[in-house]
Amino acid sequence: MSGFFGKWRRSEAKPSPAAQAGSYPEAEALLPSLVIEAERIGRQLRAGVHHQHRAGAGEDFWQYRPAHDHEPAHRIDWRQSARSDQLWVREREAEGAQILSLWCDPSPSMSWRSRPELPLKTTQAQLATLALASAALHGGERVTLLNGPEQGRSVSGPHSLSRLGQNLAFAASTPLPQLDTLRAYGQLVLVSDFLMPPETLDRILRDIAARPARTELLCILDPAERSLPYAGRISFDSLEDEGKLVLPAVETLAEPYERAMQTHLDQLATLAEAHRAGFTLHHTDQPLMPALLGLHARLSGGHTSGGSLRP
Repeated sequence: MSGFFGKWRRSEAKPSPAAQAGSYPEAEALLPSLVIEAERIGRQLRAGVHHQHRAGAGEDFWQYRPAHDHEPAHRIDWRQSARSDQLWVREREAEGAQILSLWCDPSPSMSWRSRPELPLKTTQAQLATLALASAALHGGERVTLLNGPEQGRSVSGPHSLSRLGQNLAFAASTPLPQLDTLRAYGQLVLVSDFLMPPETLDRILRDIAARPARTELLCILDPAERSLPYAGRISFDSLEDEGKLVLPAVETLAEPYERAMQTHLDQLATLAEAHRAGFTLHHTDQPLMPALLGLHARLSGGHTSGGSLRP
């Protein structure tokens, strides 16, 4: 099921050939206003007390992480480990600036909306990414993108927001985040529609846990992806060159589709919880701020053990 809207969209909603090719002229034109709006949202996110933490030699608890192979026995938290079938290490925090790593899904399936009055998923994803970056930069933290022309290069200071926006606008289409440059004990936010097999997300989260990093997942969906609103004979075109699908009576699929989508979202949230990651769901017909407030609060130390906003 997760591949249905991940691959096919109604024919009239197909993006321009230039957008599919990765040149993103529309994104470039929207960039100045996007950066301005992200700056405004970032300042609102910074309105509260902003505490950043990283693992180190301090005395205060930061988070549990899965034990690595050959982890020294004295580092295992045996009480926490006894509650599950996995060994856990109790990490402590050290004060100081750290790096916030961000990945904004640039795949063609993000360049879609079900109605003209709605924003593209990729626009909302870029806005959310830049808003979180703005809040971190204003807080004295460093920020790096895991995709784009300057992948892995960290920047600092509010003046760097436009530079990050340019990198997002020209990010090549990569189906999965590149974690080679991810810094251990930092923070990571993945922004995507996550219309991928749950096994793929599980592999990503396991790879992140090997570093490790405090992780948040921001899932951005068009409302038509949550529940199938169409009726009659509909032709769906692929956004990623995977052919065409014609369904004769789409309305008959609405209920099973919605059940399958709910199951998919539940699986994603369960995986996030298992890997001590936060999971936030946002629909593009809703204001972005509520989703970002909860996510930012957890990044700022308001929720030290991860968690999920269940869909």
